Amino acid sequence: MMRPREAGVTAAGVTVAGVTEAGVTALPDHVRQRIAEADCIIAASRFHADLPDGKEILDWPTPFSNIFNLLDDLSDKSLVLLTTGDPMWFGAGASLVGRLGREGCEIVPAVSGLQLAAAHLGWPLAACRIVSVHGRPAGHLHSALYPRARLLVIAQDGSSPAILAKALCDWGYGAAQIHVMAHLGGPEEVCFSGTAAGWQHDQVPDFHIIGIACGTDMPAIGVAAPDDSFRNDGKLTKRDARASALAKLAPFPQAVLWDIGSGSGAVSIDFLRAAPGATAHAIDRNDDQHVMAIENADHHGVAGFNTVTADLASDPQAVCAALPDPDAVFIGGGMSSAVIELAQARLRAGGVLVAHAVTIESESLLVSAWHSTGGDLMRLSVQHADPVGGFHGWRPLMPVTQWVWHKPPQQQHQGGA
Repeated sequence: MMRPREAGVTAAGVTVAGVTEAGVTALPDHVRQRIAEADCIIAASRFHADLPDGKEILDWPTPFSNIFNLLDDLSDKSLVLLTTGDPMWFGAGASLVGRLGREGCEIVPAVSGLQLAAAHLGWPLAACRIVSVHGRPAGHLHSALYPRARLLVIAQDGSSPAILAKALCDWGYGAAQIHVMAHLGGPEEVCFSGTAAGWQHDQVPDFHIIGIACGTDMPAIGVAAPDDSFRNDGKLTKRDARASALAKLAPFPQAVLWDIGSGSGAVSIDFLRAAPGATAHAIDRNDDQHVMAIENADHHGVAGFNTVTADLASDPQAVCAALPDPDAVFIGGGMSSAVIELAQARLRAGGVLVAHAVTIESESLLVSAWHSTGGDLMRLSVQHADPVGGFHGWRPLMPVTQWVWHKPPQQQHQGGA
């Protein structure tokens, strides 16, 4: 049973309904009644022919973010917005609910193309990784790849399969199987298959889902990406120390990271690879470092990487005032007592601060903070076997002093007599 429409940005009500390939005429009776009563309908042009005459009918705006200006302009009208499949599954629904509130619009889902694609391939949907390159860089697929992965990809348009096939080859996944499923569930349903290396279908229908099956002999990156996968000028948290830091930073979905003295961005990028939907704010005073960091983020296919060019030595509070409170903070450079105190103050309750020092001066700051506020202080020492003449010996990297501090969680108040 549908709940009554409530007032949101549009006082007369907003209904967001999903449509399958069967079209508008196959919608449930109560949704078609909403359409009949609506003052204005926003829908993709392919649905317009099946909509009632005499209605104000608009296309979805480009870019999508313009929808909110449109809603404001139509605030005195009742609206129906037609989307594809389930509006809350990589659709417009999440953004609209975020703006209008749960009571500000009603959501009516249909079977999504992703569900139909998984059923067509015989893949359990719960075991598939969902990736969207619709309105997003194709490189975002990179961070989702791993041996035996089953990926369902929301495409941008008919050129997406060829673009992704080339990218898969560039990333060492040329043997991956690609399945393109267009207009699933409709009379124009058509499918194409092939390997990334042998892909020959340059153009397919715009509306489709891409299934990608990765083989067993394909590379996996792991928790910390190899050092040589990052462009850098030597200011790089090396892989072993980075893996230790990431273990303490504890990435999780939607988390917020401050990466202070971010350099090449390696810590932020590995954090984002491990935390879907997370955001990393890379803070560094050097624009050249940010240029390399952005290239590295693009290469690794991560989303949510933001750069902040600033010198924290002057006024760290002012620099970070506009940033959201972090769930985790990594300090790899720009160390000072003021920066440490700011990070501790702004961390959410239960958050974690990890700081690395390789100089005596920076180490003294960590020791002082450890004495005054506690935490775990340790030293990381890594040595690699290298040739020494005709033999081999251990060549040490500079030792890293690591300090880990957890902000106490808020006390839970229990009710009672």
